Order: sequence, then C-alpha cells, then structure tokens
Amino acid sequence: MSDDRELADELVELERAQFGNELHDGVIPLLFAASASVANLRDKLALRSEQAPQPTDESEFAPVLGQLSRWLDEAMEASRSLLTAAYPPDLDHCDWQAAVGETIHRLFPEWSSRVDWDIDPVLNDVGHPIACAAYRIVLEAIRNALQHGQATEVVVSGRKQTQALEIAIFDNGKGFEFSRVPSGHFGIRAMRCRAELISGTLEINSANGGPTTVVLLVPLAG
Repeated sequence: MSDDRELADELVELERAQFGNELHDGVIPLLFAASASVANLRDKLALRSEQAPQPTDESEFAPVLGQLSRWLDEAMEASRSLLTAAYPPDLDHCDWQAAVGETIHRLFPEWSSRVDWDIDPVLNDVGHPIACAAYRIVLEAIRNALQHGQATEVVVSGRKQTQALEIAIFDNGKGFEFSRVPSGHFGIRAMRCRAELISGTLEINSANGGPTTVVLLVPLAG
C-alpha cells in the first residue's frame, strides 16, 4: 500500500511538472508577445498624438490599450506564480513547513508576516508522500485564506495525536458558505485528493463572516 501511495504521489507530481512545462513553453511566451505588441501600439499612438495638431480619433484607443496592458501584466504575474507553485522546493532536503514558508515568501512576500506557525517538530520528520501532501494542502489553504478570504492572520498548527497526525490551518478571514461551493471546485478537490493519497481526511469548517478552519488528519500506522 505504501508503494502504491508513493507511485500515486509521483504521478501527481509528474502531471504538475507537465503543466509547468506547458505553462512555461506555451502560455507565458504568448502573454509576453501580446504585452509587447500592446506596448508598441501604445507608443505609436502616443507619437502620432504628439505630432498631430489636433487630437485624432486614435486617441480614444489609448485607455483601452492601457487596460489591456494591465490585464496582460497581471496574467503574466499569475502565470509566473503558477509556474513557481508547480515546482516546489526539494522536499528531500528541507521539511514541508520550511518549504511552505519559502514558497510564500517567494510568491507573496507581503503575506509572510501574516502566517504564524505552531508545529510539533515530529510533524516535520515524515515520509515524502505525507510531506508533499502537507506542503500542497497547507500552501493552498493559506493562499485561499489570504487571497480570497482577505484574512489578516493565519495560524498553522500541527500535533501528533494518539492515532493520527493533525495539521490545522485557522484564519480570521471573511469565510464562505461551504454548502454553496461547487463539489468540483478545483482548489478544494485538489486538497481532498492529496489527503486521500496518504489515506488521510480533510475537514473544512467555514461560514459567511468567518472564521475558516482546515484540518488534515493522517492516521498513524497500526
């Protein structure tokens, strides 16, 4: 069973790597080319506007091009964030808690000060499948809390219980009505799949106005 879990974990990581490759080689170059084209067109319109004695009809396109340029910049930044997330730190050489902290600092440096850690050291000394699942689930929960829930504080705690390892992510954000979240919501579905890969369970408690708590339970071997 352990070998099956490790194989499943490797397959998931391979799929993420393929996604990262396609993003790097396909999407980002197209976004960069589109952004450069928009910037070039804006420069040409600005030059014509300076040379014309009277405002030309072309000037009305300037605000539209400006908005397109901002959208493209945001799309490139989001793509770079996804690309970084697709290639996590080497969990064979650092524990999952450090890896989460490193990724948050790299992707969203302004968020680092909003995350507090209270992890029993024993939870950082786990096998690769559990470490990988903990990394993905905790990172996604923190991202959801700060980006979507607009939380000002996230607390990540970890304890070894009698029969399971428990990792809880608590945030003081605006929360959400869990019953209204589509069953196929990608972020939550991915977190649940990660928990299932290590024979764990994922419990999410939230409501409009918050708070939100995500709990990962991983049973200990009998």
